[in-house]
Amino acid sequence: MILSAFFQRKSGFLGRKTSELQKKKSGIISGRVLPVIGALIVFFVSLAVLYGGENVGLSDNGDFRRVLLTNNIEYADDTDYYYLFKQDYIMDLGDADNVFEAMYEAWQTNEEEEIYSSPQFLVIKISKELNVIANAVSGRPLNEYNIAYMAVIYIFMLSVAAWVIFTFFADAKVKVRLAVFLLFIFMFCDAGYLLYFNSFYGEPLQYTALMMLIAFGMLIYKRPSVPKAIGFFISLYFFAGAKLANIPFSLIAAMLAILIVIMRKDILFKLGVILSALICIISIVGLYSSIPDWMNRDTTYQAVFFGILKESDDPAADLEELGVDGKYAMLANTHAYMDDSEYPIDINSEEFERDFYDVVSKTDLAMFYLHHPVRLVRELSKAIDNSAYIRPPGVGNSADVPMELTDKWSYWSSLRVGLKFLYEPWVVFFSFICITAYMVFMNIFYIHNHKIESPKRKYMICALDILILGLWINLALPVLTNGEADLAKHMFLFINCIDILFFVCIIGILAASFKRIVGSAAAMAAFTGLFYVHLPSSTIEFGRFNGEPVKWEVVERYNDGTMLLVTKDCIGYMPFDDSENDWDNSDLRQWLNDGFLDDFTNEEKSRIMRVTNEIVLPYDLRDKAAAGDHSHYWNYTRDLVGDLSKTAYHYYLEDDVFIPTLDMMEDIDVPDSYWILCPYTSNNYMERFMNDDGFILHTDVKNEKGVRAVIRYINE
Repeated sequence: MILSAFFQRKSGFLGRKTSELQKKKSGIISGRVLPVIGALIVFFVSLAVLYGGENVGLSDNGDFRRVLLTNNIEYADDTDYYYLFKQDYIMDLGDADNVFEAMYEAWQTNEEEEIYSSPQFLVIKISKELNVIANAVSGRPLNEYNIAYMAVIYIFMLSVAAWVIFTFFADAKVKVRLAVFLLFIFMFCDAGYLLYFNSFYGEPLQYTALMMLIAFGMLIYKRPSVPKAIGFFISLYFFAGAKLANIPFSLIAAMLAILIVIMRKDILFKLGVILSALICIISIVGLYSSIPDWMNRDTTYQAVFFGILKESDDPAADLEELGVDGKYAMLANTHAYMDDSEYPIDINSEEFERDFYDVVSKTDLAMFYLHHPVRLVRELSKAIDNSAYIRPPGVGNSADVPMELTDKWSYWSSLRVGLKFLYEPWVVFFSFICITAYMVFMNIFYIHNHKIESPKRKYMICALDILILGLWINLALPVLTNGEADLAKHMFLFINCIDILFFVCIIGILAASFKRIVGSAAAMAAFTGLFYVHLPSSTIEFGRFNGEPVKWEVVERYNDGTMLLVTKDCIGYMPFDDSENDWDNSDLRQWLNDGFLDDFTNEEKSRIMRVTNEIVLPYDLRDKAAAGDHSHYWNYTRDLVGDLSKTAYHYYLEDDVFIPTLDMMEDIDVPDSYWILCPYTSNNYMERFMNDDGFILHTDVKNEKGVRAVIRYINE
C-alpha cells in the first residue's frame, strides 16, 4: 500500500510536471507562431487593399517631380497625372545592353539635379533593382518600372513592425492580444495609410519607419541589447530623412533616446548606445545640411505670405516686425507655386532675394508667433481642422476616375471622420494640455525618486515624453514652416501620432475590467454624439417636383421679408456638365432654371426672386473675370472654404435657381453629397462638392453628384 501510494503521488507529480511543460511549450509556440501569422495577415491584407480588384494609390500633386528626376524615372503616360494614380513608369538605364548593366544603371543618381539626401532614395533604388530583375525574368523591356515593387517593400516593413508589436503583447491576456491584432489591422492597414505606399511621397517611409521605431523601442523594453539600439537609431534616421520637416523632432528624439543606457549596467551596452546615438545625430544633421536652397526659400515664402500675412489686419506691420520692408505687403495671400503672372512683383529678382530671403529665417517665424500667441492658436486650430482625413483629400487614388475616393478597407478612415473630437480644436488643445501637465508631473516625480524607480519605468516615461513632444511639434511645425499651403497633406504625421495615442488608450481600456470597458465605450459614444446635435432648421413646402411637394430649409431671413431657401434633400443626381466647370454655360444651371421648374405654377414662379451671385472662376477662364487677382485656393473645411474667395477671379450672374454658394457652407445640413457653386480653380473640368461627411472636395464635372436647389423666396 505504501508503494502504491508512493507511485500514485509520483504519477500525480509527473502528470502535473508534464502538464506544466505542455503549457509552457504551448505558450512558447503561441508566443512565436501567432505573431508571425498576424504579420502575414497584415502583409496580405495590405496587398489586397492596394491590388485587390482595381489597383489604387495616390496621384501626383507636384511633389513627385524632384524624386523622379533625381532617381532617373519618368511617367510611362503623363496624361492627367495630377488626378489619376499611375502604376507604370520608365527608368532611364543609359545604354545598358544586359541585365547586369541595367542593374548598375538603376542604382545611379541623376547628378544634374539639385540633390538633397534622403533614405527614401535607397528604397526607390532597391525597387528599381527588383523591377530590372523581374523584367529580365519575364521578358519585358528592362526599363519598365512598376511602382508595386516599391509598395511591397513598404508592406514588408510594416509587416515586420507588426510582428514585433504582436510579439511584445504575446504574454498579455487573450483579449488584449486579440484587441492589438484587430486594431492594428483595422487602423494601421486602412487605405488612408496604405494608399501612400503606391506613391513617390515621403509619407510611406515616414509611416513605416515610425512603426519600426516603435517596434524596436518595444524590443529594447523587453530585452535591451546593442543590436536593438542600433536598429532603433537606424529607424530614427530613416524617419528623419523621409520628410525633411521631421529633422527637428528626430534630433530631439535621438538625444532623449540616449537614456536607453539606463536599461543595462554593463559598460559595453552603454558605449554601444551612445555611439549609435551620436552617429544617428551626426547623420541627421547631415540630412539637414543637404536641404536645397529652393526648398528653404519656398517654405519660408509660404510661411510668411500664405501664413503670417494670410488675412492679416496689417500685413505691412507684420513684415516690418520680421525685418522686411512693408512695401512687400502686396504679396500677402500669395504662395510660392502660383503662375508668375499672378504676382504683383517679380519674386525672383535680386532685390527681393536681398530684402526677403536673406532676412527671414525659420527662427524669426517661430519668434513672431511666440510674440503673437493668439494668432498662433488660431493657426494651430486651422491645422487641427485639416487633420480629419488620413490621406490628402485633394489627391486622386483611382487609375480610371479622376478624384474619386476608394472605399476599399477605409473603415477607420470613415470612422475617424465620424469621431469629430479627434480633429476638434478645443478638444485636442484641452487633451494635449492635460496630457502634457500629467507628463510634467510624472517627470518631476521620477526625477525626485530616481533612485527607487526601475529603469523600465523611467524608459517608459521617456518614450511617452517623446510621443507627447512629437504631437506638439508635428502640430506646430507645418504652420510655422509652410503656412497654410497644402496644409492637409502636411498633417499626416500629426494624424499618425494621434492614431497611435488613440490606439494605446483603447488597448489600455480593453485591458481593464468589463465594467470599465462598457463605461468608456458609453462615454465615448455620448461625447461623439454631442458633435452631431443640431437644432432643427425651419422648413417650408413650396412648389412641386416630379409631382411631389418640395421641402425647403430656411437658410436666412432678410429684412425685406424674403428668405433664402435650399432644398432639404437632394432633388436628384446628375453631372455638373459634360466638359467644363463654368457655371454660366453648365448643363446643371440650364436644367435648374428650366426643367426643375416645370411643375411650378406661374404664381409660384413669380415668388422666386432673381438673384445676382458672385461666381468664382477657374484660372484658365480668368479672362472672363470682372474682379479678383488670384485663383481661389482650395480648402476642404466648411469654415475655411470661403477664405480669399472675395479677392479671387470672379464675375457675376443672375439666376432664379442655383446651387449652394460658399457663403452657405457653414449654415446648411449635410444629408448627402451635392454640388456647390465653386469650381476647382486649378483646371476647368473639376467642380467642388459637399461630401456627405461635411467636407468640401472636388471631382470631374462628368461625375454624378447630388443637386440641392437654392432660391430666394418672396414671402407674401
